[in-house]
Amino acid sequence: MKAAFIVAPRQFEIREVPLPTISDDEMLVKIEACGVCSSDMTAYKDTYSEEMKKQMPFPRRAGHEPAGTVVEVGKNVKGFSVGDRITGYFGDECYCEYVACNPANRTARGHGYIIEKIPDGIPFEYALGEPLMSLMSIARTVNPEIGDFVFQIGCGFMGLGVIAGVAHPKLREYIVCDLDDDRLALARELGATVTLNPNKVDVVDEVMKITGGRGVDVAIEVVGKPVGIKTAGAVLKNNRGKLILVGWHQAPDTYELFHWIKSPIIYSPQGIGMSTDYQSELQRALWALQKGIYPMDKLVTHRYKLEDINQAFEDNLQMAPGYIKGVIMPFLE
Repeated sequence: MKAAFIVAPRQFEIREVPLPTISDDEMLVKIEACGVCSSDMTAYKDTYSEEMKKQMPFPRRAGHEPAGTVVEVGKNVKGFSVGDRITGYFGDECYCEYVACNPANRTARGHGYIIEKIPDGIPFEYALGEPLMSLMSIARTVNPEIGDFVFQIGCGFMGLGVIAGVAHPKLREYIVCDLDDDRLALARELGATVTLNPNKVDVVDEVMKITGGRGVDVAIEVVGKPVGIKTAGAVLKNNRGKLILVGWHQAPDTYELFHWIKSPIIYSPQGIGMSTDYQSELQRALWALQKGIYPMDKLVTHRYKLEDINQAFEDNLQMAPGYIKGVIMPFLE
C-alpha cells in the first residue's frame, strides 16, 4: 500500500509499505479521507525544538483526522463490522491507504482510540471526527453566559468551527478578528456580530469602544502564535475573565504574558483537553454535524490525492485563495 512520509523539511515522499496485518483484537480500515491539520505544519516545516527533533527524527508519519471503511475485523472486535463507515481518532499516521487499529485501545494520547460510525448521507471528507470532537469540547468549555461580550482572534478552519458552535443570540456581541476579509464574511454567516481586520483598524481600541472600556468576558485565541495570545489578553476584562487557548503552540517562540496579571481563568480545550467523556464529545459532534451546526460543506474547501500531499500542505501554509480546510483522499479519482 501507499503511505506518505515527511523525509525533509517541507518534503513528503510516497512510499510502498506492507499492508497492515491485524490481530484478533484489531480491524483494518481503508482510509477514505484524512484532514490536513495546521498542527502538522511544525513536523512538516521541521520547526520543532531541538529536543523534539531528536524524539521525532525523519522520516516522519502524520495524519490524525481519519475517516474510513472497515474492511477486515478480528474475531475479538465487538461493535464493528466489515463495511462500517467510521470516524474519530484511531491513529497518528493516517496519510496512507490502510491502517490497523484496536477499537478497545485506551492508551493512545491518554484517552485511547475514539471511534463512532458515520451517520448515513454524510460524505467521508465532512466526517472528520477528530477535529469535530475537539470543536465540541471547545464549545462546551467556552460556554458563555447571557449578555457576555465574546472576542475571538483567528478564522481558520478551527476558528470558524468554534464560531459555529459558540455563537448564540444570548450573547451581547461576538467580536471576531482575522486578516482575511473573506473569512470574516463567513464568520458573520456563522454568527459573529462584529468583524475586525487588524490591517484596517486597531483591534484593541475597537473592542474597548464596543465594551465601553470594560473589556470582554471571554477571549478565544485560535492562532497558535504569540500575537494571538497578546491580543486576546489585551481585550480581556480585569478580574476572572475567561481565556480560551485553542491555538496549537508547538514551535519555540517568545510570549508576552503581561495581561495575564488580570487573573484570567485559563482553559486549553484543544485536542479535547477539557473533556471528561471523550466518546461523548464525538457522539455530540456527529449529532451537531447532522443538524447542520457544523457546516462542513462550507469549511472543507480542498480535496487532494495522496500523491498531492505536498501541495496540500503548501496550500495550508500559504493560505491559498479560498482555502479553509484541505482533506487527503487516498482513493480519490
